[in-house]
Amino acid sequence: MKSSVSRSVAAGVLLVGVALIVWTAVDEPEDELSVAGPVRTPPVTSLAASAEASQTTAAVETAPPESVTSTTAAPVPTTTTEAPEPIPVLGTAFTLSKLDGWLNTEATSLEDIRASNEITVVQFWTFGCRNCKKTLDALAQLHADFRDRGVEVVGVHSPEFGYEADVDNIIEAAAELGVVWPIALDTTKYNFHVWQEGPTGYWPRVYIIDSDNQIRFDRRGDGAHTYRELYATVERLLAEA
Repeated sequence: MKSSVSRSVAAGVLLVGVALIVWTAVDEPEDELSVAGPVRTPPVTSLAASAEASQTTAAVETAPPESVTSTTAAPVPTTTTEAPEPIPVLGTAFTLSKLDGWLNTEATSLEDIRASNEITVVQFWTFGCRNCKKTLDALAQLHADFRDRGVEVVGVHSPEFGYEADVDNIIEAAAELGVVWPIALDTTKYNFHVWQEGPTGYWPRVYIIDSDNQIRFDRRGDGAHTYRELYATVERLLAEA
């Protein structure tokens, strides 16, 4: 490769400068870096045109999107509230008779109490009954919330054991348990059995009596749900009165 280049250069010396340039261009081997082809120079653009193009591009890129206005109105939710079931009438309430007296009231009969109120809540209980004691907080809350709205609570104390029949014991227990509403002393359990027909009576058992002496609620036992329902029923009856 080197000897061939020397002969070409020597021969070129005898010729004029123009011929030397031609021979060199023809006979000189290409450098390895030139195989990629000639470098293409991009067309020259004016500075003003470049600036204008840049401004146009920037304007396109930063232009805020057009706001879209929806023509479809949002659907209005419809709610249907079903009226609650009417509170049933369960029968006519009995009176309280053959009592040994009353505590926490000047009334002498259930009729006296009913005449002064829209609603009377009657509960059969005895102070030694554990299940009865569980209900007293709920009754105390009901009494405090509704006593000025025409609602009275009457506790018909029907003793299960002999010591529960003693009046002094009843007075002491009522004070300790916070029973401040009227207490009817059903010492012989006469009313306990009249109001709870059948072979079984329950401590506690609770009723709601309306102004027409109709029973509107009757539940037995000490379940918390029973006394929540009792409270809600009193509220509804007052609203309907």
